[in-house]
Amino acid sequence: MLTGHRGYIGSELLKRLRKNNSIVGFDLVDGQDLASIQLKEKFDLIIHLAGRSGVRDSLYNPNDYWYNNLEVFKRLLDIYGNNTRILYASSSSAAEPELNPYAASKFLMEIAAAKYINTLGMRFHTVYSANPRKGMFMQKLIDNELEYTTNHYRDFIHLEDLCDAIELLIQSDFTDVIDIGTGNPVLISDLAPNYPVKIATYGERQETRANTDKMESLGFYPRYEIQKFLKILS
Repeated sequence: MLTGHRGYIGSELLKRLRKNNSIVGFDLVDGQDLASIQLKEKFDLIIHLAGRSGVRDSLYNPNDYWYNNLEVFKRLLDIYGNNTRILYASSSSAAEPELNPYAASKFLMEIAAAKYINTLGMRFHTVYSANPRKGMFMQKLIDNELEYTTNHYRDFIHLEDLCDAIELLIQSDFTDVIDIGTGNPVLISDLAPNYPVKIATYGERQETRANTDKMESLGFYPRYEIQKFLKILS
């Protein structure tokens, strides 16, 4: 079972998994609301990617993040947590849950999942690709919509590398939580040096840096570097 299979990450992961597996997808885009839809099927594995993302929007719509991230996830845990392995999308933001509602919702998902022995929270770091998620830094940079940069350090992970990591984790027996990133954060202002730098950005972490030890033990080493990617793209 793959939730959020129409989304930015889910749609790419679906292309890979469906080659050798029978995948059942659930997505709100298809009218499948995980908060209310009947869930009676049994699954060997659940990959839960559905939910709300983004720090800025969560500051204005905190209730949406509480409901769509935490409450929906708790329903999946109630139904499947005791009998099914569950890999779910967490975030590097969960390391500092006090900063914004998005981070808090992801941290509380991890707390809820900890009650079940076969769950793994995947702390995605900043995901990018040539067709990035709308409204995020990379999309604005590529489409010349960027107004400013910041003095934050971010660990950027390419979408293809992220999906490589998830495929490895499907075969693993890891539980608890795990970082998925490069371990090499870069200064945002260095990626777009011709833009003004905004210093005060409420609710944001100053630095994200993945601990790569666990992923490296599975043989995972990212293929993409953000600086080289941008040079090729330009």
